[in-house]
Amino acid sequence: RSEVVSSAILLHSSTLVSAMYASMPLFVSLLAIVQAADSTQPTDPSAGVMLPQALEADDACSTGQPCGVSLLQARSLPQHSVGGGEVHRHPSAPARPLDDDVFLFLLHSVPGPWGDVLDAGTGPSSLSFVAGCPVSTITAVTGNESSVKSTLKSAGKYLDPKLDRVIAGNWKDPEFLRGQQYDVVLADWLLGSVEFFAPHFQVGLMRRLHQLVKPGGVLLFTGREPDDLKANATVGARLLLDIDTVRDSAATLSLRRPYREIPQWWVEEELGMLGFEILHRQKLPLTLDAEYVFGQLEWAGEEISHVRDDKLRAAFEERTRELHAAALRTQS
Repeated sequence: RSEVVSSAILLHSSTLVSAMYASMPLFVSLLAIVQAADSTQPTDPSAGVMLPQALEADDACSTGQPCGVSLLQARSLPQHSVGGGEVHRHPSAPARPLDDDVFLFLLHSVPGPWGDVLDAGTGPSSLSFVAGCPVSTITAVTGNESSVKSTLKSAGKYLDPKLDRVIAGNWKDPEFLRGQQYDVVLADWLLGSVEFFAPHFQVGLMRRLHQLVKPGGVLLFTGREPDDLKANATVGARLLLDIDTVRDSAATLSLRRPYREIPQWWVEEELGMLGFEILHRQKLPLTLDAEYVFGQLEWAGEEISHVRDDKLRAAFEERTRELHAAALRTQS
């Protein structure tokens, strides 16, 4: 099996070389620490924000920079420390050790106690991560009751049933968590996935998250830069884009919402409008390996299963089999 060579690079430069998909500008994760003088209205919408030129989503990765996962950390009132006193937690099982570079970076970037934490778009991965942090309490939110059950099944053993809760909610509901604030708010891949539950609500979601951060608290984002639809320099790039377009086409033809990535510059611009200042950014490469590619094919298959027209669904399934065969040939 080929070995992927990758490294974490500060700011805009990062490279990933893979024997499977060689020299492809790949997904990265961005960490930005954002600081605000207060948690109300900004005095200068552009204060402290260094924005790249506004790019169309299709061009977001065409400047020679890798595209991909975004991490963002926002802080207000830096003279206050995050979290509070020590809380003795009693989960059924200790959280498993972290082996994810993204989560490790977030853990190290917020020193000291985390206090009350909101996992605003929870799932087994992010909830397991939060449970392993020095938290006092955890409130984890997902979009529906079935997701509550599946998340608890996978990661519930890491929670303290007296201090933590996993709940279903809609961020478009103004009464949901009204008046609540947290020391740390985590939005793990939330800006893209919210399109499934609350279409076109990314701006509103940013404002909801801003209201949920205590003065002196921290806001963390993760996500992925949009794919460059003009990228065709390598076999791997073309293959991945073909898989994504099949998946999204099937979703649209099934009258379902496709996944919608949000570019880094947009997130930074919105944070500036909310009065946050970005202090640090870091990009970490997301390895495009066989497991990831075949996982995307599986996701495409799930969307295809919802296509009602038999002939159209059969055509999608045939195309997916061709892409699967191409992935096998590309793998080395």
